[in-house]
Amino acid sequence: MKIDQAGKTLSQPLGRSGERTVTSNKRSDTGSVDDSVTINPAAAQLGKLDGGNTQVFDNDRVQALRQAISEGRFTVRTDVIADRLIDSVKELLGK
Repeated sequence: MKIDQAGKTLSQPLGRSGERTVTSNKRSDTGSVDDSVTINPAAAQLGKLDGGNTQVFDNDRVQALRQAISEGRFTVRTDVIADRLIDSVKELLGK
């Protein structure tokens, strides 16, 4: 997507289904930008199937990790990361 000097969108990208993902990009009288998007119908259907209540992250876990990092108790297990990365690649390649 290209934006001209005034901040207006010159072209809008198309989503996989061919629909526009950015539907507007207009400046209001106050100078603020009004942006809106459309959701792919398949994504909207998936949201309805799981009830839309899927928690994106575990806030308690994030807070515990944040505290462990700040206290210097968090260690990165590179061997575990490497093993899981290799397993993920194998799964993607179908091996």
